[in-house]
Amino acid sequence: MGRWIYRLSAAGVLLLAAAAFTLSYDALHQLALDSRVRPALAWLWPVVIDGTIVVALLTVLAAKRADARAAYPWALAGLFSAASVAFNIAHAPDRPVAQLVFAMAPVALVLTTHLLMQQAGWRRPTADWLAAPVHEAGPEPAHPHTPDTHPAHQSAPTDQSAPVGARARVRAAYQAQLAAGQTPTGAGLARATGVSERYGQRLLAEFTTEPTLARHSNGDGRPASAHPATRTEHAERR
Repeated sequence: MGRWIYRLSAAGVLLLAAAAFTLSYDALHQLALDSRVRPALAWLWPVVIDGTIVVALLTVLAAKRADARAAYPWALAGLFSAASVAFNIAHAPDRPVAQLVFAMAPVALVLTTHLLMQQAGWRRPTADWLAAPVHEAGPEPAHPHTPDTHPAHQSAPTDQSAPVGARARVRAAYQAQLAAGQTPTGAGLARATGVSERYGQRLLAEFTTEPTLARHSNGDGRPASAHPATRTEHAERR
């Protein structure tokens, strides 16, 4: 049911965005013709104005996924949105109601495009979870330095919304970032493994309090389990 709701909602947003773009396009095209732009090139004018809005908002979404700053795309989207509204009003008849009617099309275009961006951001984690391999499931190997009765393992609640094998993926990403000399964050682990940011932050807090990861590191950024002495101890115990 949730998948069908998402698809219907996305289709509705696309339809509304296309309708808003068409209305704004017509007004801007007529304004270009009235401004003596060559008829063969007048169709490019609305594409430049409203097309820049769409591209700028999509760039904001790409920057958000890459954890990069998006000040310039936001400024560009705001500037061309204001320009589109102003040009639509300039083309409208000199009546307040008519001006409001012409202004609604570019406003609707901006809002529906932004709404579509939000839906794309909501959909991504779910799609990644569905694509997660099932063979990753299973209990994690016990570590000789980690007691079975450690409070972090007893008190940590189970995230029912997490996919199968999510905990193992987050732990592997956490250890890989430590080995690379990086500072893991909950948001970074969530993006790398396709889990929710809240779940990534909770596991990060748990991993940083584990003796094997927090107090038994070998000083070069790698967890203690990667140290040769630890591997020897494992072999002797077996």
